[in-house]
Amino acid sequence: MSKTIKGRIDFVAGGVSTVRLLITHPMAIERTDPKTGQAVEAHFIESLAIAVNGEPELVWDWGQAVSTNPFVSFGLHGLRAGDGVTVTWRDNRKQSDSLQLTVN
Repeated sequence: MSKTIKGRIDFVAGGVSTVRLLITHPMAIERTDPKTGQAVEAHFIESLAIAVNGEPELVWDWGQAVSTNPFVSFGLHGLRAGDGVTVTWRDNRKQSDSLQLTVN
């Protein structure tokens, strides 16, 4: 079970199913702290990938401009009951997480 990704699929047989994801991540930009003058290192998701039954469907390349704890919603056409949807992210510090959802 993923510690950083929550997701659900609103399944529509023969149509476009909606996938909604909430990812817990700081998405910190590289900056200088105004109080201390210290450099704050960037920490953000670089890649978000979606696979259906092990086959890649979508890949997003992200950067520092994405908000903290991003919410993502998108449609997938042709899903069937029992299909597996895998969500995986990887960040600039080489950390990652994934979530396996099953279409009901």
